[in-house]
This record gives sequence, structure tokens and C-alpha cells, in this order.
Amino acid sequence: MQCSTSKTVAYLILLMCSILSNQTYAETWSLKKQKHNVSVYSQKTESGYDQVLAKTQVQAHPLALVALFDDIEACPKWIHNCIEVSILEKVSATESLVNTFFDAPWPVRDRDMVTYSTTSFTNDSVTIELTDKNQAIPEHTKFVRMKKMHGIWKATPISNGMTEVSYQGGGDPGGKLPTFLANRELVNSLYNTLLSLKEIMPLEKYQPKGAESSSH
Repeated sequence: MQCSTSKTVAYLILLMCSILSNQTYAETWSLKKQKHNVSVYSQKTESGYDQVLAKTQVQAHPLALVALFDDIEACPKWIHNCIEVSILEKVSATESLVNTFFDAPWPVRDRDMVTYSTTSFTNDSVTIELTDKNQAIPEHTKFVRMKKMHGIWKATPISNGMTEVSYQGGGDPGGKLPTFLANRELVNSLYNTLLSLKEIMPLEKYQPKGAESSSH
């Protein structure tokens, strides 16, 4: 009986340690880069690949983020190192299966990812959730498939025509890319992406008709 009780206590201690460890991963964010009103944070995960949280403020309507995502030809202009975005299937007005291709600096091989995009609306805010669908199509011979990709884009109105845009996500870059290099590039990529987004999202063509935009 004493042996059984000791095992139970040991199990509970291990369980509590596991819970506390997971809470530490979930609650600890470290500021990695902050410049030009763009802030990028990262947090450790058990996989070794960091998760990132990036924020900025844009003079645009929240719905402009949806219009920007729908303009796939413009994606290489603001998504860092993006070569091309291909819509594999338009499931509905708010759901799409997407294949995105990325240029990588030599000697790292170029990457691609397959994600399912879901757009939802709450009051004046917009949420675009990306979930991994890397097995939806065969891997390309010239690209390394990124896996376990996930992310959430949010656009929330603040005041005076300003919108806070944020992204939180992460994943496995695939291949044999060292974790330290992958984590560093993830921070730089998100920073440059939001920096470009600040320039292109306010364009008049992305603002909903009848809404006050930054050009007014």
C-alpha cells in the first residue's frame, strides 16, 4: 500500500511539473525586435522552434486586411521572401486552401507551405486563421515542405481610422535547418512582413466602399 501511495504521489508531482512547464511556455514572451512601430516577440516551445507574436498599427479599415489577403498577386510585395501564393481550392467566401512559396537565402532550399485559411468577423474586427494542411498535396521537388504551420491574423479598430494588426503563430520549417537559424529568420521575416503591410494595407483599393480610409 505504501509503495502504491508513493507511486501515486510521484505521478502527481510529475503531472504538476508538466502543467507548470506548459504554462511557462504559454505565458513567457520575449521582445526580440521593436522598430518603426512594429514589435515582434517570441516564446520557446518544446519543439525547439519558437512561436512568434508580432504587432503594429496601420491607418486602414480592418476589412482592408481581408482585401489584401484576397489580392494574391500582391502577396510577394508585402509577405517577406514570398515568391508566389496559389489558391488550390476556394471552399467558400471565407475559406480557402492555399499553397505559399518562399525564397530562401543560399544554401538553404526554398520552402513552401499548404494552409487552410478561415476568415471570421466579430463586430468591426477581423480574424484570419491559418491551419496546417501539408498533406493535402504532394510535396514539390524543388521546395522543402514546411509542416505543423499555424497562425492567427487579427485586425482590430482602435481610433481615428487606426487599426491594430497582429499575427501569432509558428511551425516546423522542415528540412535540416538549425533551430537557432530558423528562429532568427522567423523574427526577421515577421518584422519585415508587418513593415511592408503598414505601407500597402492603407491603399485606397483595399478599403471597403463607404469606409473612411487613411487618404481622407
